[in-house]
Order: sequence, then C-alpha cells, then structure tokens
Amino acid sequence: MTVRHMTVQHMTVQHMTVRHRIAEDRSTTVPPTLGAPNTTATRTSRAAVFYGVGLGLRIEDVQVTGPGPREVLIEVAACGACHSDVHKLQGHGTVAAPNIFGHELAGTVRAVGTGVDHVRPGDRVACTFLVPCGECAACRSGAEDNCGPFRTMMQAKGLRYDGTHRYHQLDGTPLRASGVGGLVGLVSLPAGAVFPLPDGWPEAIPLTDVAVLGCAGLTAYGAVNRAAKVRPGANVVVLAAGGVGLCTVALARHAGAGTITVSDIRDESLAAARGFGATGTVHAGDRDFDARVGELAGGAPIDVVFDTIGTPGTVAQALRIVGIGGTVVVSGLAGTGGPGRIEDLNGFVRNKITLVGSYAAVPGEDMPKLLEAVRDGALDPARLISARFPFDRAEDAYGAVAAGTVTGRALIEY
Repeated sequence: MTVRHMTVQHMTVQHMTVRHRIAEDRSTTVPPTLGAPNTTATRTSRAAVFYGVGLGLRIEDVQVTGPGPREVLIEVAACGACHSDVHKLQGHGTVAAPNIFGHELAGTVRAVGTGVDHVRPGDRVACTFLVPCGECAACRSGAEDNCGPFRTMMQAKGLRYDGTHRYHQLDGTPLRASGVGGLVGLVSLPAGAVFPLPDGWPEAIPLTDVAVLGCAGLTAYGAVNRAAKVRPGANVVVLAAGGVGLCTVALARHAGAGTITVSDIRDESLAAARGFGATGTVHAGDRDFDARVGELAGGAPIDVVFDTIGTPGTVAQALRIVGIGGTVVVSGLAGTGGPGRIEDLNGFVRNKITLVGSYAAVPGEDMPKLLEAVRDGALDPARLISARFPFDRAEDAYGAVAAGTVTGRALIEY
C-alpha cells in the first residue's frame, strides 16, 4: 500500500479512480420482492457487499429503497472502519451473508419520509450506530441504547424494524444490512439515528471526519458522562488508546479531569493519547505498572478507570488500581467469549468499588451534546483518523485495522 504522509498525526492513502458511488439516482418500478418495503421507488448506488468469510467485500451496484415513514435517505460522505466489523469479516457476525455492514457514518440528507421534521434535504448529518425505534418499552423509558427492535431485528437479523429490507441486488434479491449497513453510497436510515450538525459547526471539521463520532465518540461520551460522571479534578486512567480510548481521553479532559493516565502496548498510541489530553502514559507491559500509575496521579487515589478493551485481564487490572470508593467503567467487548471475575472480592467490597458496564450513550439525548462539545473544541475528529481509504479499497481499511497499523480510526471515504 502506497502511503503519502500529510502530517505527523495524519496519513492518507493515495486515491485511486473511484466510480461514483451513486451510479444513478432515479425512480424505477421493480417487481415486488419478498421482504421488500412497501414502495416502488429505488435508487442505484455503489456498495461494499460481504459475501462470507474468505470472500471479502465485493464492490457492486445495489438498489436502495426508501425513505419510508420516519426514515431519512442519506448520501454517505464517509464510514469509519471499526474493529467490530473486522470481527464480522472473520465470521463472528450474527447477520447472514450476503450483507452490508459499516456503522460509523456521516453524510447529507437527500430525502425524508413522512413524520420526519428534525432534518430536511441538504442538511449535513451524523449518524449513530445505535438506531432506536422510539416506540418500544425501552425507548419510551429513556433507555434508547437498549432498544429491543434494534437489537432483535437490525443487529441480529439485518432487517428493519418491520422485517423488511432496504437493499436489494440488481436482480431483486434482498440484501441484509448488519446494523446500520453504512458501506454504501445511499442509506435509508430510521430517523432516530440521524442528527444534524449544530449551528456554528467549524469549517475546519469536514463532514467526512464527523463519521467517527457515531460509534467511537458516542461510546466514549456515554462512558465519561453517564457511567462515570467524571467530575472536575478527578484522577482518571484509560486502558488502551484506540478510537474509543482516545475519545475517552479527550472527553474526560473536557469534563475537567485532573490527571489522565493512559496505557497501551503501542508507543504510537501513547503518543496520540498525549495529543488528546493525557497527562501521563505508561506502557501496558511495564513490570511496575501499578506503581507507575500511582506516580502519574501524584500519589492520589484513582477515581475512575476506563477499560476500553474489556477482557478478564483488563477488568482485573482496572479493579486492582482503582482507589477506595472509585469506579471501573468497562466499555470494551473484546473478551465476550469468556467469563470475567472479581479476583479480590474482599477488597472489592471493603473498598466500596463500583463496577459499571457502559455499552454507549443515549442517542436522542447525548448525540446532540456530543456534537456541540466537538463544535466547541472538546475533540478534533480529524486527529482520530490516521489512515484514509477510497471506497473501492474498503477491505484494505479493515485489513489495516486487523493488522494493528491504525492509530485511532481508519476512514473509508466515498
């Protein structure tokens, strides 16, 4: 892969000639297909379709239907390459192939369905990886991050809430969308996941770079502001400086944390963490890790430890270094294949430790707050992006993520 360096913090892959992602934007009449939405309006768009383990992603034209009621049709500007999608390429996803995945995206509204009044055509928007329906018991109670139809239909089966498809192959065969299904030039997405950029958005932050906020940014926002409720002056430790970890550092700094110590196994990631606001860094393999963390906090107890990896080992490490009355927030899911445990239950109880799981934030309440914080300088998404790939090389982006050569996020640009 030929790389052209732009700055110390940025690199961009030299762009190849890319066929326009929207081969044709037109209305056509197609024969009814099993699972197709109740509409005859389709548009043809370029997509990266996953056909199964070992088969990779195939760039091809697909039909995109919608928007239906309470949906928004978005022309995608970019999609972040999240490590969770690497797992899908390796066969660990729940949605049957062929499907379209990708869940960190931003773009421009092209059309809206009935019942949508918070955005209009031409608006620049960010999309969240959580897609709340707004009607289930969880959503009505304020727990949009636990939306039942999203988890059981979109995440598990690759269908919209009503069991229909929004993507079809050119012969009419339905295509599933793994969650959002963002590796396509046009996305018809439920309105609850679509948020306009706030007034006063800086011209220096391009729409493409906003994409990484929908997963990495939102996950970190929930960990910092909901799970931990970081207070000014708090002593914070962040385990791992990946995309979520770096956003956690920036948002903890924005919340007023006093010391922010970051650990990672890669020196490049530790250097990036310092740029995001870490006051100290320590290599994860340091033989005196616990002592070094204490020194970097000035000998004061650690108030919050963010485990952005989520393995039994990192959870145990977090519980070991957190101070009396402190909080451990686990936002990573790397260790979902095995059990975790509290090794020192006596210390856990006596020291009044709080252990909290944090999947993400609440989109309807928190995504607007996150976007406003970014607008006001809390986080520069461009600094989170260390590699950029053209759409036709989407698979290379995930390969770089899998190989561990990406610091922060890789971005797939349309």
